[in-house]
Amino acid sequence: MELTDIMPVEYWKTIAENIYKKFGLNGTVYRKDNSVLVKSEQWANKMCPAIKSGDSVVICSSAQQRLSKIAKENKKFVVDECDAGCIKFIVPIFINDEFMGMAGGCGCVSGKSEVDAFYIAKLLKKEQEDIKSLLTTVRHISQDRVQEAIRYVQEKVKEIPTKKSF
Repeated sequence: MELTDIMPVEYWKTIAENIYKKFGLNGTVYRKDNSVLVKSEQWANKMCPAIKSGDSVVICSSAQQRLSKIAKENKKFVVDECDAGCIKFIVPIFINDEFMGMAGGCGCVSGKSEVDAFYIAKLLKKEQEDIKSLLTTVRHISQDRVQEAIRYVQEKVKEIPTKKSF
């Protein structure tokens, strides 16, 4: 069974879009195999699409793999940073104790954290000054706002019917 067997893709798209609109994070809903079901149309910053456009996508995928494993095993949300230093949270989606996927957000930095321009420049094979201009678009987010985003996703997950007929 897949997420789209439970709720239409539009439901999941709305969650992803609202993670961006309400909290300024890249909103994404993942299938249980960590592939993207839907994501927000807009980016939280200009650095993330640069990272995702090439071989450096491992920055995102390694964090997703690691966090999804923890969320699935513990059956609760996880918050951490990706290798670029941006905050990332995911909320697992379980229906009748079956892991279905997860939803979350990323793309801002927490507290006084900063993204390492030198590291990103090396990964993207670009000049550090070019990366510094991208980093000016990375916003800070408070832990309270991250918790609000998590609560929003948790509430949306609670709205999903859990009929035994699935």
